[in-house]
Amino acid sequence: MPQRILAVELAGDRVRAAMAERAWNLFQFVGVFENQRASGEPDLGAALARLVAQAGQPDIVISALPTDLVSKRLLELPFADSRRLKQVVPFALEEHLPFPVDGAVVTFTRVGREGSQSLVLAALARKADVQHHLDVLAKAGLDPKIVTLAPFALAALFARAQNGSSPRPHLVIQTDQASTEMVLVDAKGIPRAIRSVGLGLVTGDGGAPPPNDAAGVLNTVRQMLLAQAADSEPPQVILTGPGATVARLRNLLAEGLSLSVCGGGEFDCSAMFEGRQPDTARFAAAVAMLLAEMPAKPVELLNFRQGDLAFRGHTGGDLTPFYTTGILAAGMFAALLLNFTLGVSTNLHRLSLLNGHIADIAAPALGDKNPSDPMAQLRSGISGMSKRLRLLGGNLSHNSPLNTLLAVSQALPSRFPVEIEDIQIDATGLRLSGQTDSFATVDQVQKALEQSGEFGEIPGPQTKKASDPSKVEFRLNADFKYSLAETD
Repeated sequence: MPQRILAVELAGDRVRAAMAERAWNLFQFVGVFENQRASGEPDLGAALARLVAQAGQPDIVISALPTDLVSKRLLELPFADSRRLKQVVPFALEEHLPFPVDGAVVTFTRVGREGSQSLVLAALARKADVQHHLDVLAKAGLDPKIVTLAPFALAALFARAQNGSSPRPHLVIQTDQASTEMVLVDAKGIPRAIRSVGLGLVTGDGGAPPPNDAAGVLNTVRQMLLAQAADSEPPQVILTGPGATVARLRNLLAEGLSLSVCGGGEFDCSAMFEGRQPDTARFAAAVAMLLAEMPAKPVELLNFRQGDLAFRGHTGGDLTPFYTTGILAAGMFAALLLNFTLGVSTNLHRLSLLNGHIADIAAPALGDKNPSDPMAQLRSGISGMSKRLRLLGGNLSHNSPLNTLLAVSQALPSRFPVEIEDIQIDATGLRLSGQTDSFATVDQVQKALEQSGEFGEIPGPQTKKASDPSKVEFRLNADFKYSLAETD
Protein backbone atom coordinates (compact mmCIF):
# COMPACT_ATOMS: atom_id res chain seq x y z
CA MET A 1 0.00 0.00 0.00
CA PRO A 2 1.54 3.36 -1.02
CA GLN A 3 2.17 6.27 1.33
CA ARG A 4 -0.22 9.22 1.12
CA ILE A 5 1.50 12.60 1.39
CA LEU A 6 -0.54 15.72 2.17
CA ALA A 7 0.88 19.23 1.70
CA VAL A 8 -1.13 21.96 3.46
CA GLU A 9 -1.08 25.73 2.92
CA LEU A 10 -2.87 28.06 5.35
CA ALA A 11 -3.78 31.23 3.47
CA GLY A 12 -5.91 33.81 5.27
CA ASP A 13 -9.25 32.20 6.06
CA ARG A 14 -8.72 29.34 3.60
CA VAL A 15 -6.91 26.01 3.63
CA ARG A 16 -5.49 24.66 0.38
CA ALA A 17 -3.87 21.23 0.07
CA ALA A 18 -2.44 18.80 -2.48
CA MET A 19 -2.00 15.05 -2.10
CA ALA A 20 0.31 12.53 -3.78
CA GLU A 21 0.99 8.83 -3.36
CA ARG A 22 4.47 7.33 -3.21
CA ALA A 23 5.33 3.69 -3.80
CA TRP A 24 8.94 2.66 -4.38
CA ASN A 25 9.97 4.75 -7.41
CA LEU A 26 6.41 5.84 -8.25
CA PHE A 27 5.22 9.34 -7.35
CA GLN A 28 1.61 9.85 -8.40
CA PHE A 29 -0.46 13.00 -8.01
CA VAL A 30 -3.87 12.38 -6.39
CA GLY A 31 -5.64 15.73 -6.27
CA VAL A 32 -6.12 19.15 -4.68
CA PHE A 33 -8.49 20.22 -1.90
CA GLU A 34 -9.71 23.52 -0.46
CA ASN A 35 -11.85 24.52 2.51
CA GLN A 36 -12.85 27.83 4.08
CA ARG A 37 -13.20 28.83 7.71
CA ALA A 38 -16.83 29.23 8.69
CA SER A 39 -18.10 32.23 10.58
CA GLY A 40 -17.66 31.85 14.31
CA GLU A 41 -14.69 29.49 14.04
CA PRO A 42 -11.69 30.91 15.97
CA ASP A 43 -9.05 29.49 13.65
CA LEU A 44 -8.52 27.15 10.70
CA GLY A 45 -8.57 23.96 12.80
CA ALA A 46 -12.15 23.04 11.90
CA ALA A 47 -11.60 23.83 8.21
CA LEU A 48 -8.55 21.57 8.28
CA ALA A 49 -10.57 18.76 9.85
CA ARG A 50 -13.15 19.03 7.07
CA LEU A 51 -10.40 19.00 4.46
CA VAL A 52 -8.85 15.84 5.98
CA ALA A 53 -12.23 14.16 6.00
CA GLN A 54 -12.55 14.97 2.30
CA ALA A 55 -9.00 13.95 1.30
CA GLY A 56 -8.52 10.99 3.64
CA GLN A 57 -6.06 10.47 6.45
CA PRO A 58 -2.47 11.02 5.22
CA ASP A 59 0.68 9.14 6.21
CA ILE A 60 2.99 12.17 5.92
CA VAL A 61 2.08 15.84 6.34
CA ILE A 62 3.95 18.93 5.12
CA SER A 63 2.79 22.45 5.95
CA ALA A 64 3.98 26.03 5.48
CA LEU A 65 4.24 28.96 7.88
CA PRO A 66 2.86 32.32 6.71
CA THR A 67 5.75 34.16 5.07
CA ASP A 68 5.22 37.35 7.11
CA LEU A 69 6.13 35.40 10.28
CA VAL A 70 9.57 34.48 8.94
CA SER A 71 12.82 36.46 8.64
CA LYS A 72 15.04 35.36 5.75
CA ARG A 73 18.61 36.02 4.63
CA LEU A 74 20.84 34.71 1.87
CA LEU A 75 24.29 34.10 3.42
CA GLU A 76 27.60 33.40 1.71
CA LEU A 77 29.88 31.41 4.02
CA PRO A 78 33.54 30.43 3.41
CA PHE A 79 33.16 26.70 4.04
CA ALA A 80 31.04 23.77 2.89
CA ASP A 81 31.08 21.37 5.85
CA SER A 82 27.49 20.69 7.02
CA ARG A 83 28.46 20.39 10.68
CA ARG A 84 30.17 23.79 10.68
CA LEU A 85 27.21 25.33 8.85
CA LYS A 86 24.87 24.19 11.63
CA GLN A 87 27.13 25.84 14.18
CA VAL A 88 27.72 29.12 12.34
CA VAL A 89 24.43 29.91 10.54
CA PRO A 90 22.49 31.07 13.67
CA PHE A 91 25.25 33.55 14.56
CA ALA A 92 25.68 34.71 10.97
CA LEU A 93 21.91 35.26 10.71
CA GLU A 94 21.81 37.19 13.99
CA GLU A 95 24.17 39.81 12.53
CA HIS A 96 21.46 40.76 10.01
CA LEU A 97 18.59 40.96 12.53
CA PRO A 98 17.68 43.69 15.03
CA PHE A 99 16.87 41.07 17.70
CA PRO A 100 18.63 37.97 19.13
CA VAL A 101 17.86 34.46 17.96
CA ASP A 102 16.99 33.29 21.49
CA GLY A 103 13.44 31.99 21.63
CA ALA A 104 13.40 31.39 17.88
CA VAL A 105 13.79 28.47 15.49
CA VAL A 106 16.57 28.77 12.90
CA THR A 107 16.68 26.62 9.82
CA PHE A 108 18.73 26.76 6.64
CA THR A 109 19.43 24.93 3.41
CA ARG A 110 22.35 25.17 1.03
CA VAL A 111 21.19 26.55 -2.32
CA GLY A 112 24.57 26.94 -4.02
CA ARG A 113 28.16 25.79 -3.70
CA GLU A 114 31.39 26.80 -5.39
CA GLY A 115 34.60 25.20 -4.15
CA SER A 116 34.80 25.83 -0.42
CA GLN A 117 32.14 28.57 -0.56
CA SER A 118 28.51 27.87 0.37
CA LEU A 119 25.45 29.96 -0.48
CA VAL A 120 22.91 29.35 2.27
CA LEU A 121 19.30 30.44 2.62
CA ALA A 122 18.69 30.89 6.35
CA ALA A 123 15.30 31.58 7.96
CA LEU A 124 14.13 32.37 11.49
CA ALA A 125 10.69 32.15 13.11
CA ARG A 126 9.58 32.64 16.69
CA LYS A 127 8.97 29.41 18.58
CA ALA A 128 5.59 30.73 19.70
CA ASP A 129 4.47 31.19 16.08
CA VAL A 130 5.66 27.70 15.10
CA GLN A 131 3.96 26.17 18.14
CA HIS A 132 0.68 27.96 17.35
CA HIS A 133 0.89 26.63 13.79
CA LEU A 134 1.38 23.09 15.10
CA ASP A 135 -1.52 23.47 17.54
CA VAL A 136 -3.90 24.48 14.73
CA LEU A 137 -2.91 21.41 12.68
CA ALA A 138 -3.18 19.17 15.74
CA LYS A 139 -6.89 20.05 16.02
CA ALA A 140 -7.36 18.18 12.73
CA GLY A 141 -5.17 15.28 13.89
CA LEU A 142 -2.21 16.36 11.78
CA ASP A 143 1.42 16.34 12.95
CA PRO A 144 3.54 17.74 10.11
CA LYS A 145 6.91 16.15 9.44
CA ILE A 146 8.06 19.38 7.75
CA VAL A 147 7.01 22.98 8.44
CA THR A 148 8.51 25.05 5.64
CA LEU A 149 8.26 28.32 3.72
CA ALA A 150 5.95 28.25 0.70
CA PRO A 151 7.84 30.70 -1.58
CA PHE A 152 11.03 28.64 -1.27
CA ALA A 153 9.11 25.52 -2.34
CA LEU A 154 7.68 27.49 -5.28
CA ALA A 155 11.19 28.40 -6.39
CA ALA A 156 12.15 24.71 -6.44
CA LEU A 157 9.02 23.74 -8.38
CA PHE A 158 9.50 26.19 -11.26
CA ALA A 159 13.27 25.67 -11.33
CA ARG A 160 12.59 22.01 -12.16
CA ALA A 161 9.62 22.60 -14.48
CA GLN A 162 11.09 24.89 -17.13
CA ASN A 163 8.25 24.31 -19.59
CA GLY A 164 10.61 23.08 -22.30
CA SER A 165 12.60 26.33 -22.48
CA SER A 166 16.20 26.94 -21.51
CA PRO A 167 16.80 27.96 -17.86
CA ARG A 168 16.21 31.64 -17.24
CA PRO A 169 15.52 33.93 -14.25
CA HIS A 170 11.90 34.04 -13.12
CA LEU A 171 9.83 35.87 -10.55
CA VAL A 172 7.07 33.81 -8.93
CA ILE A 173 4.18 35.84 -7.50
CA GLN A 174 1.54 34.09 -5.43
CA THR A 175 -1.39 36.29 -4.55
CA ASP A 176 -4.88 36.06 -3.03
CA GLN A 177 -7.23 38.51 -1.32
CA ALA A 178 -5.16 39.09 1.85
CA SER A 179 -1.48 38.85 0.89
CA THR A 180 1.08 38.57 -1.89
CA GLU A 181 4.24 36.49 -1.70
CA MET A 182 7.05 36.65 -4.23
CA VAL A 183 10.37 34.90 -4.85
CA LEU A 184 13.03 35.85 -7.41
CA VAL A 185 15.00 32.90 -8.82
CA ASP A 186 18.10 33.24 -11.01
CA ALA A 187 18.94 31.12 -14.07
CA LYS A 188 20.69 28.52 -11.88
CA GLY A 189 17.54 27.96 -9.81
CA ILE A 190 18.89 29.81 -6.74
CA PRO A 191 16.31 31.94 -4.86
CA ARG A 192 17.84 35.41 -4.64
CA ALA A 193 15.08 37.25 -2.78
CA ILE A 194 11.83 36.39 -0.96
CA ARG A 195 9.29 39.04 0.03
CA SER A 196 5.78 39.13 1.51
CA VAL A 197 3.28 42.00 1.39
CA GLY A 198 0.08 42.21 3.41
CA LEU A 199 -1.83 43.32 0.34
CA GLY A 200 -3.69 41.13 -2.11
CA LEU A 201 -4.14 41.39 -5.86
CA VAL A 202 -7.49 39.59 -5.94
CA THR A 203 -10.80 41.23 -5.07
CA GLY A 204 -13.59 39.60 -3.11
CA ASP A 205 -15.39 38.60 -6.30
CA GLY A 206 -12.23 37.00 -7.74
CA GLY A 207 -11.29 39.82 -10.08
CA ALA A 208 -8.30 42.15 -10.42
CA PRO A 209 -8.04 45.28 -8.25
CA PRO A 210 -7.86 48.82 -9.66
CA PRO A 211 -4.33 49.98 -10.59
CA ASN A 212 -4.19 52.34 -7.60
CA ASP A 213 -4.94 49.50 -5.17
CA ALA A 214 -2.21 47.33 -6.77
CA ALA A 215 0.41 50.10 -6.64
CA GLY A 216 1.79 49.03 -3.24
CA VAL A 217 2.46 45.49 -4.43
CA LEU A 218 3.95 46.66 -7.73
CA ASN A 219 6.31 49.05 -5.95
CA THR A 220 7.58 46.22 -3.75
CA VAL A 221 8.17 44.04 -6.80
CA ARG A 222 10.08 46.85 -8.56
CA GLN A 223 12.30 47.40 -5.52
CA MET A 224 13.13 43.70 -5.35
CA LEU A 225 13.99 43.62 -9.07
CA LEU A 226 16.21 46.71 -8.75
CA ALA A 227 18.06 45.19 -5.78
CA GLN A 228 18.82 42.11 -7.85
CA ALA A 229 19.51 43.86 -11.16
CA ALA A 230 22.84 42.06 -11.66
CA ASP A 231 21.22 39.51 -13.98
CA SER A 232 21.54 40.67 -17.57
CA GLU A 233 18.36 38.87 -18.61
CA PRO A 234 15.02 40.16 -17.27
CA PRO A 235 13.03 37.52 -15.37
CA GLN A 236 9.86 35.88 -16.52
CA VAL A 237 6.93 36.56 -14.18
CA ILE A 238 4.94 33.48 -13.12
CA LEU A 239 1.60 34.18 -11.46
CA THR A 240 0.19 31.58 -9.02
CA GLY A 241 -2.53 31.41 -6.40
CA PRO A 242 -6.20 32.39 -6.82
CA GLY A 243 -5.20 35.27 -9.09
CA ALA A 244 -3.38 33.05 -11.60
CA THR A 245 -6.46 32.60 -13.79
CA VAL A 246 -7.48 36.28 -13.82
CA ALA A 247 -6.50 37.58 -17.26
CA ARG A 248 -6.94 41.22 -16.23
CA LEU A 249 -4.48 40.76 -13.37
CA ARG A 250 -1.86 39.36 -15.75
CA ASN A 251 -2.25 42.41 -17.98
CA LEU A 252 -1.99 44.67 -14.94
CA LEU A 253 1.31 43.08 -13.88
CA ALA A 254 2.72 43.01 -17.41
CA GLU A 255 2.02 46.73 -17.90
CA GLY A 256 3.19 47.75 -14.44
CA LEU A 257 6.44 45.77 -14.58
CA SER A 258 7.11 45.84 -18.35
CA LEU A 259 7.73 42.08 -18.23
CA SER A 260 6.10 39.03 -19.77
CA VAL A 261 3.66 37.28 -17.40
CA CYS A 262 2.44 33.69 -17.57
CA GLY A 263 0.33 31.51 -15.31
CA GLY A 264 1.74 28.70 -13.21
CA GLY A 265 -0.66 26.28 -14.88
CA GLU A 266 1.27 26.60 -18.16
CA PHE A 267 4.20 24.58 -16.80
CA ASP A 268 4.56 20.84 -17.43
CA CYS A 269 5.19 18.74 -14.30
CA SER A 270 5.03 15.31 -15.95
CA ALA A 271 8.71 14.71 -15.15
CA MET A 272 7.88 14.93 -11.43
CA PHE A 273 4.43 13.34 -11.13
CA GLU A 274 2.87 10.22 -12.65
CA GLY A 275 -0.72 10.07 -13.78
CA ARG A 276 -2.78 13.23 -13.38
CA GLN A 277 -0.99 16.54 -13.67
CA PRO A 278 -1.35 18.90 -10.70
CA ASP A 279 -2.94 22.34 -10.69
CA THR A 280 0.20 24.51 -10.56
CA ALA A 281 -1.84 27.70 -10.74
CA ARG A 282 -4.19 28.06 -7.75
CA PHE A 283 -2.53 25.27 -5.70
CA ALA A 284 1.10 25.80 -6.77
CA ALA A 285 2.49 26.21 -3.21
CA ALA A 286 0.91 22.99 -1.92
CA VAL A 287 2.03 21.08 -5.03
CA ALA A 288 5.57 22.43 -4.64
CA MET A 289 5.82 21.17 -1.04
CA LEU A 290 5.08 17.62 -2.20
CA LEU A 291 8.47 17.56 -3.95
CA ALA A 292 10.17 17.12 -0.56
CA GLU A 293 8.96 13.49 -0.51
CA MET A 294 9.83 12.46 -4.07
CA PRO A 295 11.39 8.97 -4.15
CA ALA A 296 14.23 10.24 -6.36
CA LYS A 297 16.06 13.57 -5.95
CA PRO A 298 13.69 15.10 -3.37
CA VAL A 299 13.76 18.86 -2.83
CA GLU A 300 15.51 19.90 0.39
CA LEU A 301 13.06 22.36 1.95
CA LEU A 302 13.55 24.66 4.90
CA ASN A 303 12.17 22.92 7.99
CA PHE A 304 11.26 24.79 11.18
CA ARG A 305 10.78 21.57 13.11
CA GLN A 306 14.08 21.89 14.92
CA GLY A 307 15.27 21.50 18.52
CA ASP A 308 12.47 20.94 21.02
CA LEU A 309 9.95 21.35 18.17
CA ALA A 310 11.51 18.56 16.08
CA PHE A 311 9.19 15.98 14.56
CA ARG A 312 9.06 12.87 16.74
CA GLY A 313 5.88 11.33 15.43
CA HIS A 314 5.28 8.30 13.24
CA THR A 315 4.87 8.49 9.49
CA GLY A 316 2.32 5.90 8.53
CA GLY A 317 3.25 3.28 5.97
CA ASP A 318 6.94 3.90 6.35
CA LEU A 319 7.94 0.51 5.00
CA THR A 320 5.29 0.00 2.36
CA PRO A 321 7.16 1.81 -0.46
CA PHE A 322 10.06 -0.54 0.05
CA TYR A 323 8.28 -3.90 0.17
CA THR A 324 9.01 -4.59 -3.49
CA THR A 325 12.62 -3.48 -3.06
CA GLY A 326 13.02 -5.72 -0.01
CA ILE A 327 11.54 -8.74 -1.79
CA LEU A 328 13.80 -8.24 -4.82
CA ALA A 329 16.85 -7.75 -2.59
CA ALA A 330 16.02 -10.88 -0.56
CA GLY A 331 15.55 -12.90 -3.74
CA MET A 332 18.84 -11.66 -5.17
CA PHE A 333 20.65 -12.48 -1.92
CA ALA A 334 19.15 -15.98 -1.88
CA ALA A 335 20.24 -16.54 -5.49
CA LEU A 336 23.79 -15.37 -4.70
CA LEU A 337 23.93 -17.63 -1.62
CA LEU A 338 22.70 -20.62 -3.64
CA ASN A 339 25.24 -19.93 -6.38
CA PHE A 340 28.05 -19.66 -3.81
CA THR A 341 26.97 -22.90 -2.08
CA LEU A 342 26.78 -24.81 -5.36
CA GLY A 343 30.20 -23.49 -6.37
CA VAL A 344 31.80 -24.59 -3.09
CA SER A 345 30.10 -27.99 -3.29
CA THR A 346 31.30 -28.51 -6.88
CA ASN A 347 34.88 -27.54 -6.01
CA LEU A 348 34.91 -29.87 -2.98
CA HIS A 349 33.65 -32.74 -5.15
CA ARG A 350 36.37 -32.08 -7.73
CA LEU A 351 39.00 -31.96 -4.99
CA SER A 352 37.79 -35.27 -3.60
CA LEU A 353 38.02 -36.89 -7.05
CA LEU A 354 41.51 -35.45 -7.56
CA ASN A 355 42.71 -36.79 -4.20
CA GLY A 356 41.32 -40.20 -5.14
CA HIS A 357 43.25 -40.20 -8.43
CA ILE A 358 46.45 -39.17 -6.63
CA ALA A 359 45.99 -41.99 -4.09
CA ASP A 360 45.47 -44.52 -6.91
CA ILE A 361 48.62 -43.31 -8.71
CA ALA A 362 50.68 -43.35 -5.52
CA ALA A 363 49.48 -46.78 -4.36
CA PRO A 364 52.26 -48.76 -6.12
CA ALA A 365 54.86 -46.66 -4.30
CA LEU A 366 53.13 -46.27 -0.96
CA GLY A 367 51.35 -49.56 -0.60
CA ASP A 368 47.75 -50.15 0.38
CA LYS A 369 47.75 -47.67 3.24
CA ASN A 370 45.75 -44.50 2.71
CA PRO A 371 47.80 -41.56 4.07
CA SER A 372 46.10 -38.29 4.98
CA ASP A 373 48.37 -36.43 2.54
CA PRO A 374 49.38 -38.77 -0.28
CA MET A 375 51.29 -36.03 -2.13
CA ALA A 376 53.56 -35.34 0.86
CA GLN A 377 54.03 -39.06 1.44
CA LEU A 378 54.89 -39.58 -2.21
CA ARG A 379 57.45 -36.77 -2.20
CA SER A 380 59.05 -38.23 0.96
CA GLY A 381 59.27 -41.67 -0.64
CA ILE A 382 60.82 -40.27 -3.82
CA SER A 383 63.40 -38.38 -1.74
CA GLY A 384 64.37 -41.54 0.14
CA MET A 385 64.71 -43.55 -3.04
CA SER A 386 66.83 -40.81 -4.60
CA LYS A 387 69.23 -40.91 -1.66
CA ARG A 388 69.56 -44.67 -1.88
CA LEU A 389 70.05 -44.43 -5.63
CA ARG A 390 72.92 -42.00 -5.16
CA LEU A 391 74.62 -44.29 -2.69
CA LEU A 392 74.36 -47.13 -5.18
CA GLY A 393 75.71 -44.93 -7.93
CA GLY A 394 72.72 -45.39 -10.11
CA ASN A 395 71.56 -42.81 -12.62
CA LEU A 396 74.40 -40.44 -11.64
CA SER A 397 77.24 -39.18 -13.79
CA HIS A 398 79.29 -37.82 -10.86
CA ASN A 399 80.05 -38.67 -7.24
CA SER A 400 78.96 -42.31 -7.28
CA PRO A 401 80.59 -44.46 -4.57
CA LEU A 402 82.44 -46.49 -7.25
CA ASN A 403 83.89 -43.38 -8.89
CA THR A 404 84.90 -42.04 -5.48
CA LEU A 405 86.76 -45.23 -4.48
CA LEU A 406 88.51 -45.23 -7.86
CA ALA A 407 89.59 -41.62 -7.39
CA VAL A 408 90.96 -42.38 -3.88
CA SER A 409 92.81 -45.46 -5.15
CA GLN A 410 94.46 -43.51 -7.96
CA ALA A 411 95.36 -40.60 -5.67
CA LEU A 412 96.98 -42.82 -2.99
CA PRO A 413 99.49 -45.16 -4.67
CA SER A 414 100.75 -48.22 -2.80
CA ARG A 415 104.05 -46.54 -1.89
CA PHE A 416 102.15 -44.23 0.55
CA PRO A 417 102.48 -45.67 4.09
CA VAL A 418 98.78 -45.17 4.82
CA GLU A 419 96.51 -47.59 6.63
CA ILE A 420 92.83 -46.73 6.03
CA GLU A 421 90.64 -47.83 8.90
CA ASP A 422 87.25 -46.27 7.93
CA ILE A 423 85.84 -44.76 4.77
CA GLN A 424 82.35 -43.20 4.39
CA ILE A 425 80.78 -41.86 1.21
CA ASP A 426 77.53 -39.85 1.11
CA ALA A 427 75.89 -37.41 -1.24
CA THR A 428 78.19 -34.58 -0.23
CA GLY A 429 81.62 -36.15 -0.08
CA LEU A 430 84.15 -38.52 1.49
CA ARG A 431 84.94 -39.14 5.21
CA LEU A 432 88.32 -40.91 5.60
CA SER A 433 90.18 -41.99 8.79
CA GLY A 434 93.27 -44.14 9.45
CA GLN A 435 96.96 -44.14 10.43
CA THR A 436 100.21 -43.15 8.74
CA ASP A 437 103.86 -42.88 9.66
CA SER A 438 104.07 -39.08 10.08
CA PHE A 439 102.31 -35.76 9.92
CA ALA A 440 104.03 -35.04 6.60
CA THR A 441 102.40 -38.09 5.04
CA VAL A 442 98.97 -36.82 6.15
CA ASP A 443 99.65 -33.56 4.29
CA GLN A 444 100.66 -35.55 1.18
CA VAL A 445 97.35 -37.49 1.36
CA GLN A 446 95.41 -34.18 1.50
CA LYS A 447 97.26 -32.74 -1.50
CA ALA A 448 96.90 -35.96 -3.50
CA LEU A 449 93.09 -35.97 -3.04
CA GLU A 450 92.83 -32.28 -3.98
CA GLN A 451 94.83 -32.91 -7.18
CA SER A 452 92.62 -35.84 -8.18
CA GLY A 453 89.99 -33.42 -9.59
CA GLU A 454 87.16 -35.22 -7.80
CA PHE A 455 87.18 -33.09 -4.67
CA GLY A 456 87.26 -29.41 -3.87
CA GLU A 457 89.55 -27.66 -1.44
CA ILE A 458 89.98 -29.93 1.59
CA PRO A 459 90.21 -28.36 5.03
CA GLY A 460 93.11 -29.31 7.30
CA PRO A 461 92.80 -32.88 8.58
CA GLN A 462 92.48 -33.77 12.23
CA THR A 463 95.64 -35.50 13.50
CA LYS A 464 97.04 -36.90 16.76
CA LYS A 465 99.67 -39.34 17.97
CA ALA A 466 98.55 -42.95 17.94
CA SER A 467 99.11 -45.46 20.77
CA ASP A 468 102.03 -46.71 18.70
CA PRO A 469 104.67 -43.94 18.99
CA SER A 470 105.72 -44.52 15.38
CA LYS A 471 102.19 -43.87 14.03
CA VAL A 472 99.96 -40.82 13.57
CA GLU A 473 96.14 -41.04 13.51
CA PHE A 474 94.25 -38.78 11.12
CA ARG A 475 90.66 -37.89 10.05
CA LEU A 476 90.00 -36.13 6.76
CA ASN A 477 86.76 -34.70 5.26
CA ALA A 478 86.74 -34.10 1.50
CA ASP A 479 83.64 -32.61 -0.18
CA PHE A 480 82.91 -33.37 -3.82
CA LYS A 481 83.92 -30.70 -6.25
CA TYR A 482 80.55 -30.93 -8.05
CA SER A 483 78.03 -31.87 -5.37
CA LEU A 484 74.45 -32.61 -6.44
CA ALA A 485 71.66 -31.13 -4.30
CA GLU A 486 69.62 -33.70 -2.50
CA THR A 487 65.98 -34.12 -3.39
CA ASP A 488 63.63 -33.11 -0.53
